Amino acid sequence: MKRYLLPIAFLLFCLTTIAQTIKIDSTLSSPNYVVGAAGVAPNTTKYHVSEAIYTNDEIGTNNFTTAGSAIQEVSFFVSTVGSSTNISNFKLYMKNVSSASQSFTSGAYLVNRPSYTLVYDSVLNANPVNGIITVRLQTQFVRTAGDNLQILVERLDGVAYPGYSFNCTQGNRSNTALLTARRYNSSGTLSSNPSLTASGFRPSIQFKHTYNIDASITSIVNPSVSCYNINQTIKVALSNEGSSTIPAGAVTVNLQVSGSNTYEANVTNANQILVGEYELINFTGVNLNNPGQNFETASVVYSSDQNALNDIAANTSSTSTVLTNFPISEDFESTIPTSFPNTELLAGNLNLWSSQTGDYTSYGTLSPRSTGSSFYLFDCYSGSASNGFTSRLFSKCITLPTPASLNSVVSTISFYMSHDNEVSTSADSLFLCVSTNRGATWTRIAGYQRYDATFSTPGWKNELVDLSAYNGQTIQIGFEGVSDYGNSIGLDDVNISYLGTVPVTMLSFDATRAGKSNNLTWVTTNEINSSKFEIERSTNGINYVSIGSVIAIGNTASKQTYRFMDANPTKGNNFYRIKSIDVDNSYKISAVRNVKNLGFVEMQINPNPVIASIMNISLEAEANEKASIVITDLSGRKVYNGTTNVIAGSNNIPVNVNNLIKGIYLVTIQLSGETLIKKITKL
Repeated sequence: MKRYLLPIAFLLFCLTTIAQTIKIDSTLSSPNYVVGAAGVAPNTTKYHVSEAIYTNDEIGTNNFTTAGSAIQEVSFFVSTVGSSTNISNFKLYMKNVSSASQSFTSGAYLVNRPSYTLVYDSVLNANPVNGIITVRLQTQFVRTAGDNLQILVERLDGVAYPGYSFNCTQGNRSNTALLTARRYNSSGTLSSNPSLTASGFRPSIQFKHTYNIDASITSIVNPSVSCYNINQTIKVALSNEGSSTIPAGAVTVNLQVSGSNTYEANVTNANQILVGEYELINFTGVNLNNPGQNFETASVVYSSDQNALNDIAANTSSTSTVLTNFPISEDFESTIPTSFPNTELLAGNLNLWSSQTGDYTSYGTLSPRSTGSSFYLFDCYSGSASNGFTSRLFSKCITLPTPASLNSVVSTISFYMSHDNEVSTSADSLFLCVSTNRGATWTRIAGYQRYDATFSTPGWKNELVDLSAYNGQTIQIGFEGVSDYGNSIGLDDVNISYLGTVPVTMLSFDATRAGKSNNLTWVTTNEINSSKFEIERSTNGINYVSIGSVIAIGNTASKQTYRFMDANPTKGNNFYRIKSIDVDNSYKISAVRNVKNLGFVEMQINPNPVIASIMNISLEAEANEKASIVITDLSGRKVYNGTTNVIAGSNNIPVNVNNLIKGIYLVTIQLSGETLIKKITKL
């Protein structure tokens, strides 16, 4: 069964001003605040009452504080809609409260509603538009500047409406731990002053005042991030947020660009803009060729405009640099990757790409490769029913070499992606794609499925793709993740390189830790007069020394696999590269691989959470010895005690946990000079 994620640390609040529209919501809102009814059928909840507080800091001191700017509309953000789209006897009250009033305690609901103003008393049309249910107030409400706003919601019709889930925010903008709401859902009437239960969850909400004449800048649309060699077009969305049509040519939009590139121009709207509609104003001939960050400001010039609060919008964009030095290696150890700094959402409403440091646990535990502590994650698992969500992680511009003769240069990209054998029915996928026109269009050139029955636990696999068809071109490379709401996909150690015919074509090169040693493996093809491979190591990635060599086959067109073991790596980082040397002593140097030798024993437990009767302990031991294994519950009571012999290097230790009840346990392994402790969850 899928888990449902509820944000418990904090939620980000979005406060925007559009036609004096204030939106207080979160980017990961959770549908646990229910106005229609609590839960799903069978359901007997026939009455609802709730109170919530929204702060002056969230709404804005001077917003909705005059009769000409009073709150006219209230909108709720909805995640689930029940079968009936009309809820009768729906009431909405508002009142100003002191800025010091920010939270509730559980307590009796007063049926006389002291000091509240009834602003809506009618049927709630619960048919959402773009996920929003809007209430047009029968009585406009004027805020007191500096005060907080308290809202009371009632549903008193005595009818159960199962399945209406309204999105929520947790706490408020300054303190996510506050109990900013209290509510009552029950089959009992409200005549007996029922007790309201305090909660940290308020409805995600939007307040709005509509002016008669109101032109608004709602967004600035930039071309896809790239390196540019021709002038670009920036589009500004000019919206009619008022109640009257905006005539053609009535509004002038000014766009200014500063930073790495500069530009300024004025353009008027070409067509009339109807109420609630918009026109994209095109600014052509914008020079964005200089790499770096651009700062853009768009503003409205409209003499009849009655609302200046939404006349200006700002944005930032980037112009990519062009990478020409090979190999280009991305290890994803930085939060924003050096070579792949960009993401864009293609389908769905959530970008599932993010940086992951340390283990990621979903169905099993996906650990970073031994080359580092971080990787990039396409999180299909936590996307809250993210079936079909697609987003692209993509690179800066890359100019591949121009070959001197046909087939004299082989350009490749290699990378590691994770696979597992969980959720076989969910075909989460990763596609390698290329753009040859500065991100305007993309072509998928290879595709890989997350699910792989050969992986007993989440693990990594190296992939190699030939890019020689793009030699001599400036391209961008992207990884498109497509979610089927299955499990997560890890991406790590991307390497883009080109290899000539002298002395050898290296298809792949990998370095991994095995106990105290490091194993190096590389695969070649098209060896021509090759002599040997010299293995070089560095502790800083700059200064290299030779630590050994391997004799080459010499002349062959077939794939050859070579191996070398570094039995005495240094503690810390070990950077490796392979020097391919020809019989005439010409040479070529491979991409660099890094292995971190920590100098202590490591333990991993799979799967975790434990869902089977057997739990596997993976142990990298320093020496041959006996290990004791103890499992305790959180009270310290021993529930398992055993011993096993381990060898220096990799060990897989199966432990029968069939007798463990559901809960959280500590697994302790005692060696002669080391104590290792891991927490597990038994499901």
